[in-house]
Amino acid sequence: MSTSGLIRGSGLAALLGGALWVVVFAIYALRASGPGAEPPYRSFEGLGVPGRLSLLLIAFGFMGLDWPTWRGEGYGRLGRGLGRGLWRVGFGLALLGIFVIVGSGPSGTVGIIGVVVLMVASLLVGAAALITSLLPRWGAIVLIVGSLTFFLFDTETARAWCAVPYGVAWIALGYLQWAGRGVELQGPTRAR
Repeated sequence: MSTSGLIRGSGLAALLGGALWVVVFAIYALRASGPGAEPPYRSFEGLGVPGRLSLLLIAFGFMGLDWPTWRGEGYGRLGRGLGRGLWRVGFGLALLGIFVIVGSGPSGTVGIIGVVVLMVASLLVGAAALITSLLPRWGAIVLIVGSLTFFLFDTETARAWCAVPYGVAWIALGYLQWAGRGVELQGPTRAR
């Protein structure tokens, strides 16, 4: 499969992962909460498998954003310097955060640390994409806003809806990758 085919495939995975993320957190936010509410008292009961699947699909989206560097095809407009550093650190932390959450679950100390790591990593990737114009400006901004909004997430108030914009961001990024409007490839250069 060609590099562009893999990027498009990862874009479709990211789009589906983002959509599944939105559904999972919308169901979570709509569940009853508060004193006297019947179970499930705003729990992830029954949402663990779809939640983990959404994260794995988003991980494929992250890999599609970074695929050209794996193939030795360069960073395109990413170039050197601050943008490249933010990109590499953000990409590595994002995958670490995702696999910590998938392995341990979103609740508990380890899972919460994984969520924070994922959101910080998403901010770094969004900032790198904004600095380098790797993605269209609106695509980078939507990832930054979705990540920042998630920091307002609260399990027992209307702020449970603050998780939804992160999924919307991955729907947008997945579309950009799938439509071929994301990562630009730079062919190998020859020394003269």
